[in-house]
Parts: sequence; C-alpha cells; structure tokens
Amino acid sequence: MQMRSNVFSSIILSLGIISSSFLLGKSFENYQNFGRYINVKGLDEKIVKSNFSTWNLSFTSANNDLKKIYFEISASQKKIIQFLKAQGFDEKEIEIQTISVTDNRAQAYSNINVNTPRYSANSGITLSTNKVDLVSLVAQKTGELVESGVVINNSYIRYAYTDLNSIKPEMLTRATANAKEAAATFAENSNSSVGKIRKATQGVFTITSVDGYDSHGDEGSILKKVRVVTSVEFFIN
Repeated sequence: MQMRSNVFSSIILSLGIISSSFLLGKSFENYQNFGRYINVKGLDEKIVKSNFSTWNLSFTSANNDLKKIYFEISASQKKIIQFLKAQGFDEKEIEIQTISVTDNRAQAYSNINVNTPRYSANSGITLSTNKVDLVSLVAQKTGELVESGVVINNSYIRYAYTDLNSIKPEMLTRATANAKEAAATFAENSNSSVGKIRKATQGVFTITSVDGYDSHGDEGSILKKVRVVTSVEFFIN
C-alpha cells in the first residue's frame, strides 16, 4: 500500500515538473516573440493642386477733404468689384472691407510735409473662391485697375488645399507599405522575416509648396506637396 502511494506521488510530481517546464517554455517563447520587433518609418508624398484661394486687394487714397476721400475710396471699391465680376467671379465671392481713415496732422510726433494731404484712407476687397486658375490669371491684369485710377498698395493671394481627408487613406496605405519595405531590408540582412504589425502611429500630415519655399511662404503656391511620415513596429520572425 505504501509502495502504491509512493508511485502515485512520483507520477504526480513528474506531471507537475513536465507541466511547469511546458508553461515556462511557452512563456519564454512568447517573451522572445514579443521582444523581437523593429520600429521603422514610412514616408509618402503626393503633389496636389489647391482647390481654394483668397485674394486680398487693398487700396488707398489721400485728400484734404474728408468727403472727397470717402467718395474716392467708394469709387475704387466699385471699380474693383466691377473688374472682378467682369472676369467671371460671382458677387457672393466678393467681400468689401471697412474703410480706415487717418488724420495725418493729428498723429503724435508727426513731421509731415506741408503739401501732404491731411487725410489718408485705406480699404480693401477680399475675394474667396474655388476658381484658383482664374485667380492666377486675373491677378496678372491688375494693371487695368491702376489705369482706371485705383491706387493699389497691396495684392496678396493665398492658395489652400482643403480636401486632405479624401487622400489620407491611400497615403497611409503607401506609407505603411514603405515602412514594411524598410523592415524587410533589415530582416533580410539579419536572416529573419517580417511578421505582423505590433503597433503603428499615423504621424502628422503636412502641406507645403512643392519646393518647400516660395515668395509668400507655403500659401503662395497653387501646387502643394502633402507629406506624411508613419511610425510602424513589425514583429520579426
């Protein structure tokens, strides 16, 4: 009876040792698999065309008569609006800015010439439209406004791409594929293979001019470069 009990205890002990060894082995295997991964960057770039533009035209006038200066500014506003509508823009795309008047003689520490008009006024017209090609074309004709008597002191066009969400999925797919290529190169050099994705970070989308620089920063270029860099961790088998 005692012998049977000892044999039974030995069997239980052996099974316990085997089970513990198996679990320890699996834990070590899982630890190794979990620990073998690589972090790589994936890049994708796409050239897109702006789909929205804002054109700010500011103009000025100077006169000793306050009523006349308001008349001149109002006349310039009408000329610019007529010019833009004649070029194919809608009235709803045109916004008139407020008029700002300065009394030059009332300015502290002013040292103006006696022949300088007492009043100077500024105003502007803002055009907001998706007709980006037309804006680029018409901007070259502002000389016609000058010939008509409008004193333009600033003409600034901003171009923007506002449809980023429509291209995000395809760009992220390509960036992830680019990251996997980098991981595959590493794996090949280490006699390994690329496994599943462990973790991925989207990164930030940036929109710049195609060459990264233009005279008005990134806003002055119709063509834009959209860029995204993803960070992806792949298991290595």
